[in-house]
Amino acid sequence: MNARSDFDTLAPEYALKVNGAALPLAAAADLISINVLDDVDAMGMFTFSLTCMDTVDMKVKWIDDDLFREGNPVEIELGYRDNRRILFSGEITGLEPAFLEDSPPTLTVRGYDRRHRLMRERKTRSYTNVKDSDIANQLAGGAGLKPEIEDTRVVLPYVLQHSQTDLEFLLGRAQRIDHEVVVDGHSLIYRPRKVKDSATLTLRREIELLEFRPRMSTMGQAQELVVRGWSPKDKREIVSRSGVGDEPSLMSGQSSGPASVQRVFGRTGSMMVRAPVQSQEEADLVAKQRFAEMALGYIRADGVCIGEPHLRAGIVVKIEGLGARFSGLYYVTATEQRFSIRNGYRTRFAARRNAT
Repeated sequence: MNARSDFDTLAPEYALKVNGAALPLAAAADLISINVLDDVDAMGMFTFSLTCMDTVDMKVKWIDDDLFREGNPVEIELGYRDNRRILFSGEITGLEPAFLEDSPPTLTVRGYDRRHRLMRERKTRSYTNVKDSDIANQLAGGAGLKPEIEDTRVVLPYVLQHSQTDLEFLLGRAQRIDHEVVVDGHSLIYRPRKVKDSATLTLRREIELLEFRPRMSTMGQAQELVVRGWSPKDKREIVSRSGVGDEPSLMSGQSSGPASVQRVFGRTGSMMVRAPVQSQEEADLVAKQRFAEMALGYIRADGVCIGEPHLRAGIVVKIEGLGARFSGLYYVTATEQRFSIRNGYRTRFAARRNAT
């Protein structure tokens, strides 16, 4: 044991299931590495690599094995001897063998979470008198996924999906109202971004946190954001404003990016956004979302920590040991979980924060 945590970080472990069964011992003996990528704005992805040369018969193996056929379900657990959890559940979508001059042949198995089922076809269709949550529910069912949808409340008279895949369309709709599209196993989750949540875990410099590079910039920050649209029904302009004080949370900071710009540079004007909104209620939602998204770009960071199976995209973490301005809460936008036989287990992540 060490001071890093309550579990033994000296004994990283994995469990890899294909077609519902544990990876055969012969394949496990050839395993080189496992990577799992998680992103709030894109499909989750995995790769794992194996040596694929039979040194007894001097011929390739695994490449033609039915175990790694396209479409086979894959489940990956990473963690430690007493703290392992499922990080990925998806399907194989491709194989990448490599035959190099100076090393044995390898096979990389690649796949995505079940959001890839929403990326197979571009469609044009319309929806009338629906909420965004109704659209998410319909698209989830069409992809064979169980919907876990939070009600978005605002009824929209007309929405057009124009030559887009279902995932492109759904992500675009989600971003307008500060929502996330997440797939967990066979479930599609449509929920607000968890920027206001308390920290799921704490990362301390030189203990759990091995590297961290935050970048704070006032460029792109504005004290006010204005959304302008047009109502064809009422033949009038729709205007909504969002500004300093409308941030959903200051993430344990003292001053948001927009507030800092206002204080240091004085009146800096408004950021104008023209959006196809159909009601004042929708315009207000879009204005708040766009302002929150802009503010969340005040600090962007990336880091590396010891392998942490609880560090996932879409959660809030607390960073300690960086001084007053850069310590605090961060919203994690992407993670890469890396396990290899040679180098052990590490987690890379990207994060954002709206205040210092």
